[in-house]
Amino acid sequence: MSSTSLNNATAASALSLLTGSSKALERNTIRIASGRDVNEASDNAAYWSIAKAMQSNGMALSSAEDASGLAAATTDTAALGMEAAAGIVSEIQAKLVLARSSGVDKNAINSEITQLKEQLVTISQSTSFSGENWLNAGAGATPGVKSLVASVSTGEDGTTSVNTIEFDTAATTLTSENDAADGMLTKAYSGTTSNGSAYEYYLLDTGSATPAPATASEIEISDATTNDELDGMISATNSMLSSLTDGSAKLGATASRISANTEFLRDLQATVQRGIGRLVDADMEESVVKQRSLAVQQQLQTIGLNIINNQSKATLDLFR
Repeated sequence: MSSTSLNNATAASALSLLTGSSKALERNTIRIASGRDVNEASDNAAYWSIAKAMQSNGMALSSAEDASGLAAATTDTAALGMEAAAGIVSEIQAKLVLARSSGVDKNAINSEITQLKEQLVTISQSTSFSGENWLNAGAGATPGVKSLVASVSTGEDGTTSVNTIEFDTAATTLTSENDAADGMLTKAYSGTTSNGSAYEYYLLDTGSATPAPATASEIEISDATTNDELDGMISATNSMLSSLTDGSAKLGATASRISANTEFLRDLQATVQRGIGRLVDADMEESVVKQRSLAVQQQLQTIGLNIINNQSKATLDLFR
C-alpha cells in the first residue's frame, strides 16, 4: 500500500473496512466449502466440544451396530441349523413309526435312518459363522454363555460401557465331542413308555470323549427290533424334538431382540448425526446469499479505496 493511503485517515478507514470484509469473505468461503458453521474450537468452543463428544459416541454406536450385525448373523445361522435338524429328527421319528407296521423291511428303514443321522452330524458340525458354532461343542469344549454386543452407553463422567445380550449355547448344542451329555442328539433319554416298558436311547454317536451311559442304546433298528423297543425310540425322539423346539424358541427370541436393537442403534446414530448437524452445520442458503453480499461489498470497498488513493495523489500533484 502506498504511503499516501497510509497517511490519509479516510484511506486508512477504507482499508480497515476492506480488510474486515476480506476476512469475513474468507471465513464464509470456508463455511460453504466445509458445510459447517463450526470447524474449530475458536468458532464456538462450547458447540465444538459437544460436537466432538457426540462424534465419538456416534463412532462407538457404529461399531456396536457392526457387532450387533455379527451377532444377528451368528444367531440366524444357528437358527437355520436348528430348523434343519428338527426337520430331520421328525423324519427319523416318522421312520420309526413306519417300522412299527407289520410286514415292513426294518433293515431298509434303518438304512434310511442312518443316512438321516449322517445328515444331522453334517449340519451340527458345519453350521458356523465366523468360527462360531452353537450347535456342536468341539473337543474339550463345553456349551457356555455367549455375550453379544447390544449397544454402548456413555455415563455422566464420560466412561463408555458396552451392553450385551447373553445367550447360553447349552440350549442349542446338538452334538458334543467332549461330553455326550451336553448334546441334545448325543445324550441319552430315558423313561417309560405308555405300556410300562423302560427305555434309554440316544440318537448319535460322534465319538465323544465321555460317551453316553453304557446302559443306553443308539437308535437303530433291524428285523429283530421289537415294538416295545420301537416305542421307546419314538418316545426318545419325541423328547429330542421337544428340546429342539425349546432351543429354536430361545434362538428366535434372541434374534428378535438383536434385530430390534440393531434397528434402534441405526435410528440412534441418525439422531446423533442430526444433533451434531444442528450444532455445527452451516445454513447453506444463508451462507450463499452472504457470500454474494460480501463479494459485492469487497468489490465496492476496493473501488472506494482506489478512488481515495487517486484523489490523494491528485492533491499532492498540485503542490509539486
